[in-house]
Amino acid sequence: MEIKEKVMQLVAECLEIPTEKISLETDMDDVEEWDSMRHVMILSRLEEEFDTMIPEDDIFDLVTIGAIVEEIKKIKG
Repeated sequence: MEIKEKVMQLVAECLEIPTEKISLETDMDDVEEWDSMRHVMILSRLEEEFDTMIPEDDIFDLVTIGAIVEEIKKIKG
């Protein structure tokens, strides 16, 4: 499974919504369930899943699924 698919699946699971309801363009503001607590949960699960640490300076920029995918790709090189 590619990074994009893993991220989308993980985000959907954390938000408890079907993956069909999200895309790379999906923004935190687009999904009612995506509040600050769920955002922390998503980032924590991403770090666990990809065995990495997301830089603290980047956390507040990760407000779309596309941005999250690009961040993971950048970190994993």
